[in-house]
Amino acid sequence: MKMSLVLFLFLSNYAFAHGNIDNKHGACTLKVAEERGIHLTAYQPSTHEAEVFCQNAPDLVETTIVLDFMEEDSKGFPFSFSIAYEGKNGFEPLAALPLELYPQGSMLLKFMPKEKGKYRGNVMFLNKEGHDTTREFDFYIGELGPNSREPSSTQQVVKWLVIFMVIIGAAYVVYVKRVGRHDS
Repeated sequence: MKMSLVLFLFLSNYAFAHGNIDNKHGACTLKVAEERGIHLTAYQPSTHEAEVFCQNAPDLVETTIVLDFMEEDSKGFPFSFSIAYEGKNGFEPLAALPLELYPQGSMLLKFMPKEKGKYRGNVMFLNKEGHDTTREFDFYIGELGPNSREPSSTQQVVKWLVIFMVIIGAAYVVYVKRVGRHDS
């Protein structure tokens, strides 16, 4: 029981994660097909010159998203990429790159965010047979999204509550053992 609580503490940051983005070893990766992936990097050079972001960017300034193909042969397939803002009436398109070949192996899209909140990226490519594959991912500006490595306030409360319960439980076990030794 104690081990499961300790394990929960270490995994709590990931317990609420979901989406199509995998963030391993600092690389933000979107899997667009069974054996095809794209590295996603976001930049806000006007306010965070040397920083890179994955699915969260802090400021309402021009944002650049770069998609780098992981497989060399992806350069031979047509890709498109668009970004939209989730407003009150659904997603509003903001910027897009056309469906075409990107022989340099990367796609660069600049856009100006409308407000703090949720944005949706949409990547599409045509495979060898001409079938399209579309993958979406959520991107947040000015707030942390559910896929963020930063724990949410709910996760923080749960983490500290569990830590408190473990400490109280450990103190109780020590107390019971000491009282038991003195009674014998």
